[in-house]
Amino acid sequence: MNVGIQETDHFEGVYPVIRLFDNGHNQLFIFVNQLTYTRLIDLLGPDAGKFHWIIQEEKESSFSFCLKIRKAIIEHHIRLLYLNTVSKHHLWYALILPFGKTSRSILTVHDVNCLFRDKPGLSPRKMIKYLGKKLLTARVQSFNTVAETVKPYLLKVSGGSKEVFTIPGAVYENQPVGIPPYDHINIAIPGSIDNKRRNYPVVFELANMLKGLPVTITLLGGGDNEFARNIWNQCRDSISANLVWFETKIVDQHIFDEILDLAHFIWIPSVIHTTICGKIPETYGITKSSGNIFDIVKHAKPFIYPASLQVPGILKKAGYSYGSVEDIRKLIIHSLQNPGSYEELATAAREASGNFTVENLRKQFAPLFDQVPGNV
Repeated sequence: MNVGIQETDHFEGVYPVIRLFDNGHNQLFIFVNQLTYTRLIDLLGPDAGKFHWIIQEEKESSFSFCLKIRKAIIEHHIRLLYLNTVSKHHLWYALILPFGKTSRSILTVHDVNCLFRDKPGLSPRKMIKYLGKKLLTARVQSFNTVAETVKPYLLKVSGGSKEVFTIPGAVYENQPVGIPPYDHINIAIPGSIDNKRRNYPVVFELANMLKGLPVTITLLGGGDNEFARNIWNQCRDSISANLVWFETKIVDQHIFDEILDLAHFIWIPSVIHTTICGKIPETYGITKSSGNIFDIVKHAKPFIYPASLQVPGILKKAGYSYGSVEDIRKLIIHSLQNPGSYEELATAAREASGNFTVENLRKQFAPLFDQVPGNV
């Protein structure tokens, strides 16, 4: 079967989709912009040559890009279109659909309220955006959310008449990584420096609490705005010597993966209630998923998360929920003094990630990923 996969924002999130559909029977046509293409080539390695790439040029409009997608659908008889991220110009994507009586379309919803709870504005631009979202959600056949905790809310606001998948934002590829030494604890906080996503005051509070202990806290993400520069200044001014950070727009993928492989814990100091999409409120774990969940899956690491954050049940045994920064301090000291307790969490993390292998996910979502030519 010929499958089209679209992505222009989250290269790391479309990687598992590509792996899952690359089953030896499907021909994959991947619709991406230049930056996403570059990052995917790095992630996929030699396998990238197996796929058909349709690339949005640097200054090409979304309208022109959607015409490219439409043309490829017709010329190559694409039977399934997987829209992994539509963050703008929803109307042009909506007009691609439907594209055939035997076709199928799936839209991944990252921010549920942003897509379904938007309101029409007085300006023509805001009205077109609102109508585009309405038309896209009406025309697409199925939805996907990368987090099972978001599915109930998505089902509710979408009306419950369309199928909702929970295809995750990462796969576990069983890459052998040794457990880091126990005499120095490494804590990684992956993700861009963003005050709408992460709570940085608690990061500095913990760093000061752990001053003098063999612990490193790494802010594993870049930034390019005033807030990021302020955080970097605070890191330099901090009395703690256990902070590591990157003053760059993007952290190179191989460095990002290496630091997570060497981490003992992935910490999610999540802002629970946020407004990523204008002034539309979202709640992490309920209306919006955290990308850090899939860093945990990919790297099979124990994780630390606020008690108010909803996380997938299948991962909870590998996690430690906290109500205060003092709780985290106690966990780290206990891990330093009792390596066996950390080993239990590390084992639970590997077992949890084992549910997210390509093989297990294809079984879970059969027949979507097991289709052969001629079947839908």
